[in-house]
Amino acid sequence: MTGSFLVGACNARSGIDLVCYGPRGYEAAQALFAERTLIRPYEGETLTRLYVRRAKYMVGGSFDALMRQEARKLQGLTTGAGAHINCEPLRADGEKTFAGVAAKEVGAISVLARITDHSEGLVTPALYRIEVDTVTESTVDEPSVFARRITHLRSYLGAYTGAFRTGDVVCLSGHLVHIQGPDAHSGFGIELTPWSAAESFLASLTR
Repeated sequence: MTGSFLVGACNARSGIDLVCYGPRGYEAAQALFAERTLIRPYEGETLTRLYVRRAKYMVGGSFDALMRQEARKLQGLTTGAGAHINCEPLRADGEKTFAGVAAKEVGAISVLARITDHSEGLVTPALYRIEVDTVTESTVDEPSVFARRITHLRSYLGAYTGAFRTGDVVCLSGHLVHIQGPDAHSGFGIELTPWSAAESFLASLTR
């Protein structure tokens, strides 16, 4: 259990934050959140509570799209107190997906992109393969040249872990980075990080 409960700063709106590690942890968390005697999903009138909690992630999307995006994640309400509870799936120690991969920031970019593979997007840091459809804003010259070479979305923000599936069209806003590493990861990508006081990095399901 993490968050405000650990530091004694909890209040009536506080949630319960859990983490799980690796494939076995993810399977255990899935089983926990499927147990309706312990946790009930957000549905019906409680969807408004979830919307209020997550509305800041809505830029570029609709209420229905945001709720569909959020329904894919490990979260719900405890059956007794009705407290928000969620789980952050993290990569296992020793996991090698990002081994030998380096990313250098080129600028900032906002795009509409299609998710082409979500298999590495179920844990944090999340890695999605993407194809860019449209560049809507950019700080680099001739962004269409980069757009054809952007192949990955990498997110360090847990809000977008497990949120997207292959075939989704997503509105993205983040760092444009040049990625160097093993062949499967080389090229250009969009990176979402929490390490900025001046910008918001967002990923919203559009349809």
